[in-house]
Amino acid sequence: MKLRVKLSLLAGAVLLLATLLCNGLSFSISRRTILQEAARGAYAQSEAAFQGFESYCGRFQGELSPSAGVYWLKSQNQEYSILLRNGEAVYNPTVLEPSELRTTPKGGSEPQEAGLYHGRRLLAYSFEAVSPYTFIHIVDVTDTYLSLYRLAAQEAALSAAVLAGGALAVFLTLRRALRPLQALSDGANSIAAGAYGQRVPESGRDELAGLGRDFNRMAGAVEEHIRRVEESEEQKTMFMASLTHELKTPLTAISGYGQTLRYAKLSDEDRDTALMYICRESGRLDRLSKKMLRLLELDRDVPITLEPVPIASLAAGARETCIPGAAKRGVSIVLGPLEGDILCDRDLMTEVIVNLVDNGIKACKKGGRVVISSKGGRVTVEDSGCGIPQEEIARLTEAFYMVDKSRSRQSGGAGLGLALAAVILRRHGMRLHIESRVGEGTRAVLEKC
Repeated sequence: MKLRVKLSLLAGAVLLLATLLCNGLSFSISRRTILQEAARGAYAQSEAAFQGFESYCGRFQGELSPSAGVYWLKSQNQEYSILLRNGEAVYNPTVLEPSELRTTPKGGSEPQEAGLYHGRRLLAYSFEAVSPYTFIHIVDVTDTYLSLYRLAAQEAALSAAVLAGGALAVFLTLRRALRPLQALSDGANSIAAGAYGQRVPESGRDELAGLGRDFNRMAGAVEEHIRRVEESEEQKTMFMASLTHELKTPLTAISGYGQTLRYAKLSDEDRDTALMYICRESGRLDRLSKKMLRLLELDRDVPITLEPVPIASLAAGARETCIPGAAKRGVSIVLGPLEGDILCDRDLMTEVIVNLVDNGIKACKKGGRVVISSKGGRVTVEDSGCGIPQEEIARLTEAFYMVDKSRSRQSGGAGLGLALAAVILRRHGMRLHIESRVGEGTRAVLEKC
């Protein structure tokens, strides 16, 4: 059962209870008032009849004879009067027995329930006349009760109409008020079906509008999470494809040269060449596997310890590591102004700077130089190499991405250095900003996010 139907039924039940209570109170008050007026009128009528009989009795000296009393009653057409003498009826034109009448000796103005006799509603009043007579007067109030029944029927019909109208109004109001819930349900079903961009209207300031806004925020968070998951899956797919591709080349070379050594007769020089290629490609696989393990380890958010480290010490360590490679290519490594400390893991941050310096060395021709400097907590590694096209800069931190693939492979690279640097910097709350112009060199800056 839908919520609006449940609420409509509940509201209808409340309306019905309220209507019955109000109508019951109203009818009770009306009934009391009407019966009170009827009792007053009936008593006044009965008292007038008794006063006339008592006045007639006052004309006689001594005890009134029954025949005289009966004569007067008949002459006055007292068809609803009964005269008793010592408890015995001497005059009774009605079909009622005095013993079955529910009489009141006082009458009065209090509401009095009329007795039901032979299908008629009657009020009977008893008066003590001159001894030994008792005068009973009967008033027919059936019409008054019929009026009460008609009033009750009218109130019931009016209440039914009001209740039906109220129930319809409540149903329509609830359907309109709960329309946002239907929109939320449709939105949830759409999101469950894969339409993550689905949103619901947010108009209004009530709780349902607030629920709609919360739903949209949740939907936005879900959409963003799904987007990140999809991007992550896509990156993982590309990562595995790139890894497979990178592994294929050295494995093919190792396998080819290994088979050549096993099945072919080679000169000492050719054998040394084959062994050299096997050693080189094996070293490349070793470096690739170590970087892969390092990248995966850091990407799992393994806790690291941060401590203040002088930037000059980091730069000196990186320069010392890279000097042999720079010497082979005829590139110089220069330490510029190095100010302040940096909160970091010494080994990891040294690895970042080494990767940047190594990339700079590879980009430079003979006679080029790489400069390491810092200012205001920002570390800069700048080279005078060939530069990077602007459209390539945004992809430099992707795993296995290389601007010049042939040159990078010749130098033993696999495109993991900057990807590893980006992960390390992210763990330090830092980022890598790269500026470059083709033919003029590249400037890499490490700075706080």
